[in-house]
Amino acid sequence: MITKISKGYQITIPAGVRHRFGLDIGTPIDIEERGREIVIKPVGKATKSSLNELFKESDKYVNNLTPEQLEEMEKDIYD
Repeated sequence: MITKISKGYQITIPAGVRHRFGLDIGTPIDIEERGREIVIKPVGKATKSSLNELFKESDKYVNNLTPEQLEEMEKDIYD
């Protein structure tokens, strides 16, 4: 999907993508750099995939966290 940067350095997210991800005016988004890529992700309530990513990340720590602790951490991040 190709779009252009406007005069005000803004981009338009196509309607189909906005609807699929439930994006609306004022929806917070996260812009992440991954090498030479720019990744735009909506920030909001935890999803199954976001919790799975947190669980995978927690495996790196010696003192593994419980699912409840991870959910509490995610609430702190998104609230």
